Amino acid sequence: MESSEKLSPSVPQDIKEQENTNPKKALDNEYAELQEQMIANLQKPNLPNVNVPEKIIICLDVCYDDPSSLFRLGDGTTYTSINMLKRVLDFFIHSKNAINKRTEFALVVLKDTVPYFVQNFTNNLKDILSAIDYVNAEESKSESFDFQKLFEILKQEVEIPDYKQSDCIIPPPYVVRMIVLFARSNCIPVISQEDPYFNFLKKQLYFYIDILLAHEEDCALYKCAEVYDSLQDLDNGYSYVFEVSKNATKIHDCIAKLLAHPLQRPLQKNTDYTFSSKP
Repeated sequence: MESSEKLSPSVPQDIKEQENTNPKKALDNEYAELQEQMIANLQKPNLPNVNVPEKIIICLDVCYDDPSSLFRLGDGTTYTSINMLKRVLDFFIHSKNAINKRTEFALVVLKDTVPYFVQNFTNNLKDILSAIDYVNAEESKSESFDFQKLFEILKQEVEIPDYKQSDCIIPPPYVVRMIVLFARSNCIPVISQEDPYFNFLKKQLYFYIDILLAHEEDCALYKCAEVYDSLQDLDNGYSYVFEVSKNATKIHDCIAKLLAHPLQRPLQKNTDYTFSSKP
């Protein structure tokens, strides 16, 4: 199942060779692809492309399915799921702070069936990192996790800037982004499309939800695909959604891709992380 991004069907080698020997056709294809991406991005709401401060809600899942399932670094060092998530969050938080010192972070811990608001918004790195370091792993016992309880916390604790069509070129004071780091492979997220506050959140142009699922390797023994599909119900069309198994390199790659500012990034389907040199 492991695939952090949607891939296009492979092109037969002989067709590739024909395109390479036909510069005009290759250029036309490249232009058509670029045009499609531009149209998709222009269909996004007219928002200011400015690196305004972010208020980032980290939703950290502390539950695990298999305590013996570990991430392994190249030097042989191993990490449990919670410790690997803490490691990549340490990188993410320091990096966002280096980009914009006014970035604020809050922490919500996802326990077996209930979320807990642990740390209010702060740009003090010591406070947020200490809060993350303090949480402990717990065994996953429930077959489902109802996100309605998380939406209730957001309603109480988070204020989202209003979007006004008449002032669309004026940057908001900040944007709010929730990053869900889910670590269970047998617990299905329940995300009701009837939830009134969730429907409110999906319409907020200065509120974003990104998702990183860290699942078990042997998906035949777990419900990885069902969990992934359910989490995508959080996406209102502008989310970045990634999934990885116990791969230390890929989970670092995914968290690095989440550093992009929501107002300055393209739609996920139009991202291109390759480096290419053109003649």
